[in-house]
Amino acid sequence: MKTYIIFILVFLSTAVFASHAKAESIVADSVNLKFTGKVIDSASKEPLIYAQVVINDGPKIIAQVLTDTLGRFEAKIKPGTYRVKIFYMGSENQIFNLVAADNPTHALSKVFNVKINTELLKEVSVYARRKVIENTADKIVYHVDRDPMAKNRSLSEVIKKVPLVTVDFKGVPSLKGSEKVQVQVNGRSVTDYAIPVDQALKMIPTANVESVEVITSPGASSDGESLAGIINIITKNTLSLGGNLTVGVESTIGKSYTTKPTLNFTYGVGKVNFSLNGSYTNFKTLGFSSQLYSRSNFLQTQQGNLGYEGNPIYLNGGLFYEISRNQSLNAGFTASNSPYTFNQSLQTNINNQGTVNIFNRFSDNSVKAKSLSANLDYKLKFNKPGKEFNVGALFTAGKQDNLNNSTNNYVSGNDIPFLRELSINNSNIRTLILQTDYKLPLGKHKLQAGIKITNRHFDSQYQNAMSNQLNAEPSISDEYAYNQGVYAAFGQLQLMLPKKWTMIGGMRYERTQNDARFISNHSSVNQGFNSFLPTYVIGRNLKNGMISLTYSYKISRPGISYLNPFQNFVNANTVSQGNPDLQAEHKNGLNLAFSHNAGKVYLYVDASADFWSDYILRVNQFVNNVNQITYKNIGSYRQFGTSANLNLSITKALGLNVGGTLNLISTNDAAFNATYNEKLNFNASFIGTYNFKGGYNLQAEYYLYSKNYFFQSRVAQPNTSAVSFNKSFMKDKINLSVGVINPLNNKIEYDMLNINGGLTNQNIQSVYGRGLTFGFSYQFGNDKVNKKSKSNIKDNDTKEGSTNPIGF
Repeated sequence: MKTYIIFILVFLSTAVFASHAKAESIVADSVNLKFTGKVIDSASKEPLIYAQVVINDGPKIIAQVLTDTLGRFEAKIKPGTYRVKIFYMGSENQIFNLVAADNPTHALSKVFNVKINTELLKEVSVYARRKVIENTADKIVYHVDRDPMAKNRSLSEVIKKVPLVTVDFKGVPSLKGSEKVQVQVNGRSVTDYAIPVDQALKMIPTANVESVEVITSPGASSDGESLAGIINIITKNTLSLGGNLTVGVESTIGKSYTTKPTLNFTYGVGKVNFSLNGSYTNFKTLGFSSQLYSRSNFLQTQQGNLGYEGNPIYLNGGLFYEISRNQSLNAGFTASNSPYTFNQSLQTNINNQGTVNIFNRFSDNSVKAKSLSANLDYKLKFNKPGKEFNVGALFTAGKQDNLNNSTNNYVSGNDIPFLRELSINNSNIRTLILQTDYKLPLGKHKLQAGIKITNRHFDSQYQNAMSNQLNAEPSISDEYAYNQGVYAAFGQLQLMLPKKWTMIGGMRYERTQNDARFISNHSSVNQGFNSFLPTYVIGRNLKNGMISLTYSYKISRPGISYLNPFQNFVNANTVSQGNPDLQAEHKNGLNLAFSHNAGKVYLYVDASADFWSDYILRVNQFVNNVNQITYKNIGSYRQFGTSANLNLSITKALGLNVGGTLNLISTNDAAFNATYNEKLNFNASFIGTYNFKGGYNLQAEYYLYSKNYFFQSRVAQPNTSAVSFNKSFMKDKINLSVGVINPLNNKIEYDMLNINGGLTNQNIQSVYGRGLTFGFSYQFGNDKVNKKSKSNIKDNDTKEGSTNPIGF
């Protein structure tokens, strides 16, 4: 009942703000004349979109407006003589005289013909070129659409070029070495769309991505669970006039291969714009697997082939409607279908106290995941610049079916010669999110407040059965239903202080209610707790950069798989079980950042210190010759790190980007032994670009990773590289790219090692990583765009394309 009352209050607030906007417009109607105008190109007679119109009465500015999608504008003026100045890219500032005489209709209309200087437009285009990577005090922005080498490449490959971000061979990203990062699309978490992060990076067309933002210390307006920060993927938000279609293909050819045709279609007329983009991906990764499990008087080794393949489909559509100059509506949908399989063919050798058994193990794990999401967002802008109200909703329904079929064929030994294992897991997810956001300028200062309500439902049914030539074991089942509600409210104030200092203070309140019913073992978990999450920023804009210090307090709630007490016997040596007594973990974070921009040099450096309490950790315990895997809240976890990124234009043609992260991790818990403690982890990237005459571009990339040590685990990631060549034709309508990924390594190897007392578990996966890359795209239609934003309401402090040094 409480949930529905809150829903009603959120939407009633929309009516309150709308009525307030109407009252403001009535006050503004005290002027005598309604002046409407239209700005057009004097040659083509086409409307000029978002030209700036300034009306002067002598030195005094009477009105300052922008033209709409049809080149129109409106202002309130008194009878008199005025000078109208019109500013538009590609034209010199043009001034028109206006005589406004009173008349019975109290209305005045005029068309302004503006001359476009094409040579000046070319100059503007040249000087408007900006850096691909921009560093600010609170975020790093990688402009995908400004990087010609990003065209026709998979987003999972492109995102590797983002500073502080690493991506493993399955496409799962990490930020500053931590996978506790929230990946978003246009300010909404990818998980809210019921799409796995690795699949999202494979499916989203790079041609539809404008930029990628990295936020290491999110503000109070972002979700409390953005523990390690945010990676926010911003899709293109330009609105076309007429029709525009871009089709392309991204392909990697080798023993492991990927082929992905993509499309991006937009159509706009008047105040309405429709967009549709999608992709179909066919990928296959081949390689080898080597596994080792050892304890006292017991050794098991497995070696053989592995394969990972899939055919995901992604489709996203949107409809934008400009209700009026101050109101807009944005509706959209996202659909995905992600079937993929993971298979292994391994020979297993077991030596148990001198008794040797050898058998061949074949396993085939198939996953079929589907999701459908719909969003609706309303924006109201008031007459006061910067004052606006947003309300939005998102609903998602998803389904995932897993089937694992494994067969053991015994070659030699004393055990039963045949064993088959079949497991089925069917799960469903539903998510409903309602949120509202209000922004109010207070002179030079800014106030922002909002409410967000999230309801999630999960249910799962799992069955496992084993059989051999003699008998069939009783099947094992696990069934649960899980509901989570998060009710949040935040307030954030930005103060502009003297001498270019800025201070931001924010507080976020989140009420969490977790209710889980574990039907198979007749148990339940009911957790309810309140969280107060403050964020503070103090910073100063320098002549050529900025410096800032940020403090944030974040939370991470245990997921259902961490809470589920079901005992899952992975094999004869390993049993996995959740912990229903887990508590949420919290992090206190400090981040000091400095950035400097001096012409050809962009430099970003930061230092951070993070302190976790009740850190949730996967723990291996060796009990009665069995590896017991569970989850615990450990005593303390600390991470101290520094990051740097240098973007250098050596010459007009040659550019170099160097970045890296260095972290020191320390853990301590009296109940569990930390095999690795106080270890240094680091990664580095080197990207060189050369632009030849005639629009030819060459780029070389190299990514270096250290071994990552953490508690009982050590992970060794491979170093990777790429070389690519790009050329655009027909005024960028055609783009062609070729290249090689991993020219230095035919195979890339991932080595995962876990040591706990007398137990050693190692898994080495080696996959074919070298391949030829090919990309092609062609744009049909016109290049006329309406730069009106289609932005949906966000649950964080990210901005589409914004690089505001300090603030929101």
